[in-house]
Amino acid sequence: MAISAYVFINTDAGKVDKVLEKVKKLPDVKEAHIVTGYYDVIVRVQADDLLKLGEVVAEKIHEIDGVRSTTTSIIV
Repeated sequence: MAISAYVFINTDAGKVDKVLEKVKKLPDVKEAHIVTGYYDVIVRVQADDLLKLGEVVAEKIHEIDGVRSTTTSIIV
């Protein structure tokens, strides 16, 4: 069963546009937006399972230049 989650991203100053551009290219990302408030970008991810979700966040999103930190909330 597929798992959907929101990933809230904090970026380095001046990097939000580049982070958004790169995160939108990831195949598991269904939508991504620059937002106001505590986080800079909010992403909706859909993955095959919890392991794949972890890989997307840890190995793909965190590897993007300018990503400072993330918080992930699984949609229930």
